[in-house]
Amino acid sequence: MGADIHIRIIKRDHDTDTWKQIKLYRKEKKKFKVIDPYPFRNSELFDILNEREDDNYQAYPISLAHLPIALKKEIEKYQETQGYYDFKEINLADLKLYLRQVPKVRNWDYDDDHPKAWKDNPVKYFIERIESYIDFTEENWAIPSSDIRILYWFDN
Repeated sequence: MGADIHIRIIKRDHDTDTWKQIKLYRKEKKKFKVIDPYPFRNSELFDILNEREDDNYQAYPISLAHLPIALKKEIEKYQETQGYYDFKEINLADLKLYLRQVPKVRNWDYDDDHPKAWKDNPVKYFIERIESYIDFTEENWAIPSSDIRILYWFDN
């Protein structure tokens, strides 16, 4: 069984003390469509983000209080839809701190004494994907990691 990971990225706007969604668009025919920041399935990443694998990883329930109205409505719609679950958020700084603490994870394909028994934590590639997405959308990538929040949820 697989589960899709749905991602939204927001940043703090210090001028207005609000949060704004970071979006990247592509043009399809005559319409612009938002590009999904993470259009993949990854069972190892799912287990970490879902807090099944690692006690060191800590996310929090999504706080709708300061979200842009359109994003708030989108998340509320998903929360009311059967099959969507575990609506959580983590800021990018905390995600990077987690990766520093847990850079490697167990590779269950090998015995403990095998040289490939440990591999890079899949959160590493998740962070790289998010930072690349932000790089394409932001003119100045001087946003502190603590001012970027990753909101996510799952469906089956």
